[in-house]
Amino acid sequence: MGKNAREQLKKSTWELVLKSGFKAVKVQEICEYAEVSKMTFYYYFKNKHEIIEEVLENFFDDVIRSSTKIINENIPFQDKIMKLIHWKAEFVKTMSPEFVQELYIGGGQYIELMKDVMQRAQELTYSFYKTGKDQGKINESVDIPVLMFWMNVISDMIIEGKFNHLFDDPNEMNKQIRDLMLYGVLGNTK
Repeated sequence: MGKNAREQLKKSTWELVLKSGFKAVKVQEICEYAEVSKMTFYYYFKNKHEIIEEVLENFFDDVIRSSTKIINENIPFQDKIMKLIHWKAEFVKTMSPEFVQELYIGGGQYIELMKDVMQRAQELTYSFYKTGKDQGKINESVDIPVLMFWMNVISDMIIEGKFNHLFDDPNEMNKQIRDLMLYGVLGNTK
């Protein structure tokens, strides 16, 4: 058994959840994928929700850690924005539509985790954009609280599925929203 079995269960759960969403994953499937017995599973976890909550916490921590790492790199501000966007777009490709929908729309019992990570991400994003504006890297007429407000409105609309009729591909939706937020209607006029 040991730590390796616990880590293998978490890794297997994460891979299955990414592929099929929370609801579809069963303890038996996790055990088969991890190649461990149900007894081993229940030695480490009370139920599937406990392991999913733990892997989600790890996921959210990794998101914040990865974003912070990019923000702290010694590269130009614009490169940081593009790197953050690219990192997010590449990561989104690993998620199934079921996972994304359950996470953002039907967070259910995992909603408190979502609220916590959203708060942490908001603080990180605000600080990043404020620093960029203070350094003259963001259009001086852009008000950071207004920018954050509109980013939240767009996030809420994504969560509520208000863009679903416009896009078959979540990556295309991400690209369109990103381009609109970064370059506006007129694009880079400099």
